[in-house]
Formats: sequence, structure tokens, C-alpha cells
Amino acid sequence: MSSLLFSAKNLKMHPAFESDGFEFFQTHIMTLLNSLQLPLINLDSDLRELLRHRESTFRTSQPAHLTTSSVVLSSDGSGVLMLFHRKIAEWVYPGGHADGDWHLLRSSLRECFEETGLESVEVLPPRSLLKEENAIFCPHLFQRFEIKTTDKDPAHVHFDAVFVFRATSGDVRHDPTESEALKTYSTAEIAFHAQRGQGIVDGMDSLTARICLQAMQSAFGP
Repeated sequence: MSSLLFSAKNLKMHPAFESDGFEFFQTHIMTLLNSLQLPLINLDSDLRELLRHRESTFRTSQPAHLTTSSVVLSSDGSGVLMLFHRKIAEWVYPGGHADGDWHLLRSSLRECFEETGLESVEVLPPRSLLKEENAIFCPHLFQRFEIKTTDKDPAHVHFDAVFVFRATSGDVRHDPTESEALKTYSTAEIAFHAQRGQGIVDGMDSLTARICLQAMQSAFGP
């Protein structure tokens, strides 16, 4: 399956979303992850164990849980939509907690629509899975993030499932309660930040840029 359009007005538009998300993931997505050995997905022991348990999509799952996000390409494909996050003061891609939803694609779509104001997006699957029936439901990568202790939560780990979307129009807006601004980084800018040394320059963390670049390469090739 090469791609599929999803609308913010109807996240139930795909029949797969009517199924039990955990069972769907175990039956279809784990099969893809295991048999095809996607180059960007390292199923280390911690992640593999997490993916076996239904409660792992809840933020109450400790010491680790699943989150979802998306690298969102502009409608012409020339850049990536980024949000300036209020709390961490960095440019980030849309994402958040799955809050119990094992349809990780649906969770990622929900976060994207809420944070960018987009009305619809095209979901781009991993290029190596184009001939597979359930390709669009498979994340391009899982990124491990170590989360520090706060007043509300102990230190824990996020395993973030990253998808790739393409906006169907240029009409975007950010949620002012979540982010201060929204801008499009060109693919050249993303590549620059991804290939430089570690750290944050002009609000862009090199790790964030590398994840964006890796996800785009997974969707389109090197």
C-alpha cells in the first residue's frame, strides 16, 4: 500500500480502527517488524518486552511506555512542519502520549491534527513495506527518550513510534497552549542540523533533525 489519506473529521475512516488495537498490533504489525527487520527499528529487549503488554500504551506504565509522533512534510514535500514547544523551548515534530490507544497510527494522527490544525494528511509507509497490506500502520522507527524526574512523575522512558505524513494543503495553525510557533524547515536545513555535532542550535536539537531525516529516508529512500 503506497499511501492513504486520513481526515481530522473522521479518524474512524479505516476498518482496521474498528478492531482491538492491541490484537491488531500483535497479529499484523509485530509480524512486519519481526519478519522484515526494518533497518531503523531496533527491537532491543526493553522495547520488545514493552510491545508484549497491553498496558504499555498508558502513561501509567512504568518504567516505560509507548508514545506516538509524526514527521509531517509540507504539501509540496519541500520541508518539514515543526512546532516551537513552550516547555522545552525547542523545535519539535507533533506527538504525544498514546493514552491507551494501540492503534499507534490513529494516536499519531490525532496528535498531528490537534497540534497543526491540518484537516487531512497523506500517510506514507516505510518504503521497504510498499507491497505489504498493512504497511501504513507500521511506524518508520521507534526512538528511545529518557525522561527526567519531575514534580509529577518519576524518571521513565518513552519509546516513541514515529510515522511520516504529508500535508494535503498549506493551511496550518498551531495550538497556542502547546507551542509558541509553527514553521517549515526545508529538507536542506533538516539535513544540516542532522549532520552537525550534537546539541541545540537556534532551537533545533541535532537528534530531532536526525530523527526527521531518518524517517524521511525510510519513506523515500536515501
